[in-house]
Amino acid sequence: MHLKDKVVLITGGAAGIGRAAAEVCAARGAQVIVTDFNEQQGAAVAAAIDGLFAPANVADEASVKQVFEQIDARYGRLDALITAAGVLKGAYVPVEEFPLDVFRQVVDVNVIGSFLCAKHAVPLMKKAGRGVIVLISSVAATNVSSSVAYGSSKGGVSSLGITLAGKLAPDNIRVNVVHPGGIKTNMKLSVIAREAEMKGQSAEQAWASAAAGAELGEPEGVGRILAWLISDDADYVRGFLYTR
Repeated sequence: MHLKDKVVLITGGAAGIGRAAAEVCAARGAQVIVTDFNEQQGAAVAAAIDGLFAPANVADEASVKQVFEQIDARYGRLDALITAAGVLKGAYVPVEEFPLDVFRQVVDVNVIGSFLCAKHAVPLMKKAGRGVIVLISSVAATNVSSSVAYGSSKGGVSSLGITLAGKLAPDNIRVNVVHPGGIKTNMKLSVIAREAEMKGQSAEQAWASAAAGAELGEPEGVGRILAWLISDDADYVRGFLYTR
């Protein structure tokens, strides 16, 4: 399995699963474009893998459009999109106390951001005559989440994937949704830290306990799955995939 010369855009590529996917895809021969709101970290990741960095706020259409215009000008097509950009806010805040503006912020990045990137990716994929879109959801889409907003938004991402898969199949564009479980990322660390605080523990103790108990997987493991999914070897894969 290889990705030689495939043009791949990864949102949220500055850290976590997005960074891992960028590194694996580049190692397998892809031309990787990393986009993230964290310009310093995103640029560093892109430089390390000899890729291209394009800063963006995925919740803002003008910002997203600029990224795809840059890809079009440089490559003239897009072979794959991985939407790893995501935020989790409001962990363990009761629903009756959950701020509306925080709920909207999470939905804007996780759902609207996924939609906008898919919207602008499709024309470039049609140019190539085929493409792959992989949306990153979460097991929180179908389980109780620490955050009302996060769980709801990931349910929206999963449903978006189902709809896009049906709509885009006639254009030879495959859409998959990946549901990672407990992965050792900064986002997960923030949830563990909040839970530890509520239990009167230190974040370091809680993190060490979760890692030692094999509750958390490495981002690289999901990155390898994502690299495989956008390869031709996964051409017959449909629907949802769940990881640890």
